[in-house]
Amino acid sequence: MKILFAAAEFAPFVRTGGLGNAVSGLAHALSSDHEVTVAVPGYRDADIPGSMAAGGSWRRHRDRGVEVLFWLDESFDRPGVYGPDASSSYGDNWERFARFSLAVAELADGFDVVHLHDGHVGAVALKTMVPTVFTIHNASYPMVGPLGPAVETLGLGPKASVLGGDIEWFGAANYLKAGVVGATQATTVSPGHARELAVDETSFGLGGIIRGLFRPIVGVLNGIDTDDWDPSRDPGLPKPFSAADLSGRSASRKALLAEYGLDDGFVLGNVGRMSGQKGLGLVDYDIDVLVGEGARFVFMGNGDLDPLVDGWVERHPTAVAHVPFDEPRSRIVFAGSDAYLMPSQYEPCGLGQIYGMRYGTPTIAHFTGGLEDTVLDIDEDPAKGTGFVFRSFDHPSLTKTIRRAMHYRTAMPDLWQVMQINGMTRDWSWDARAVEYEAIYESVVVK
Repeated sequence: MKILFAAAEFAPFVRTGGLGNAVSGLAHALSSDHEVTVAVPGYRDADIPGSMAAGGSWRRHRDRGVEVLFWLDESFDRPGVYGPDASSSYGDNWERFARFSLAVAELADGFDVVHLHDGHVGAVALKTMVPTVFTIHNASYPMVGPLGPAVETLGLGPKASVLGGDIEWFGAANYLKAGVVGATQATTVSPGHARELAVDETSFGLGGIIRGLFRPIVGVLNGIDTDDWDPSRDPGLPKPFSAADLSGRSASRKALLAEYGLDDGFVLGNVGRMSGQKGLGLVDYDIDVLVGEGARFVFMGNGDLDPLVDGWVERHPTAVAHVPFDEPRSRIVFAGSDAYLMPSQYEPCGLGQIYGMRYGTPTIAHFTGGLEDTVLDIDEDPAKGTGFVFRSFDHPSLTKTIRRAMHYRTAMPDLWQVMQINGMTRDWSWDARAVEYEAIYESVVVK
């Protein structure tokens, strides 16, 4: 098949989080059997290689079997991606991505299927006759703009903007909604999140629309690049290790404690945004008690809860560390922690827990979204378990689960090793996900 991807991010050229990695991972996995092209805005700050394509609006580059097209337009010739920095957004993003969507729709002719990723490009589904698959990566970023100007910019008919129309959303234009209702097939990034999206609270109000889709939304779990994320040959680790020989893992643990000046104890790692959505507010209730019981914490990343996390560090400088995100150093956190902490209130898929388990770190997770699909509680299945799960999103449940993990680590080392090996040997690759997406593409392509 000839497959066109459209997204706001594509790693390694432009990436602010998991979206860029997911788009890149799936595109490359599919490229071994299909002709895959990825369209992405040509941001000023992106490292844009390649040569100009016909017409002068696209720069073409070949990236490991994938054709990457960067759209060159003055609206993206400014600092940053969505805003001048990570904490702000440009007020005209609705217009920038409407213009990009029009360019993608024009490009789509001649492809068998167009795969749209997240709300930035959802409007493409209303502008092309080519079969479309629209994936919700995170419904909390819907891309909303003024209704009249957005409809005019996109060249949509009056039907799209009436109350309840294809793009109308409480008097505004919602590109995420446009993708959901306009696509031939809507998908999301885990089976668990597909079930959740039928609930208004988790879908940020779109539950009724999703429940009414002619084709039910399909959940396909995200993967990772298992060649890049491989502890047996990761140059960022002090010593390699594998599921067959875990002995080298102790070197990463020792390096982690030394680098951040922590006393020895039960080390819990966390890499990501410091935010309430990630469940860090639950940690605050009992962190002082847990530190006294031997828990040690490494938080890597920033967000609106930075002051809270920094307060923990001030109280416990040799038990809690908080550092900015750094991908090379994050590998030491994944490889050197005793357990990976993922108490998210909601998590469409999540990658941190997958990286952690790939590096032999059992996960402590809230039972939600992709965490529901990736972390199997050891008490539910001692032969296949990969971590510890709590179902009630409250601090007593989290604290109880951390204590349960601490007990298992000390009292049941053989079972702990079973969890490590299970997490390391599960197929987390994009190749397995590509097979699922191939079936979805085949179901929408006009024969």
